[in-house]
Amino acid sequence: MSKRSMVVGWTCVLVVATALVASAQPEAEPVRVLVVDETKTFNSTMRVAGLVGALRSVGMFDVGVALADVTSSYDDALADREPEEEGKLYDLIVILPRGLDDGSIRQIWIVSGGLDALSPSVAAGLDVVAGVIDQVFAEIGEATDVSEDLWPCLLWAIYSTNGWVR
Repeated sequence: MSKRSMVVGWTCVLVVATALVASAQPEAEPVRVLVVDETKTFNSTMRVAGLVGALRSVGMFDVGVALADVTSSYDDALADREPEEEGKLYDLIVILPRGLDDGSIRQIWIVSGGLDALSPSVAAGLDVVAGVIDQVFAEIGEATDVSEDLWPCLLWAIYSTNGWVR
């Protein structure tokens, strides 16, 4: 079995299992996720589409996508933008940095509030998002949240001030 089929297989298993768990729970408000795509290659674009499709198929996420044209992986991709919907804040922002294309960076940042401040549904959503990211971007990048790196913490501070996240 090739690595690609293994990744696809495990992603499908994860999505189905999450959907079954979500369907057994009482109806809750979906976790709002914004995926910010800074990548430029076809391969990365296809992976981003797979990530967004997998998250949407779970049913517990309301997923938005923003394409960003940045010169560095550490540029603020949302600096010159306003949130699309007034008053509808995101729970999580996933940033796929430009450096994934050339291998100069392996982190895929998940921006959120502190893990102890998240509601149980958002905390569970963060775990699902991280798992899907690790499957879709296997061997290219890995999910990194506020408990593992200071960069997502800094971005959360900026985005909460600018009205993007709760």
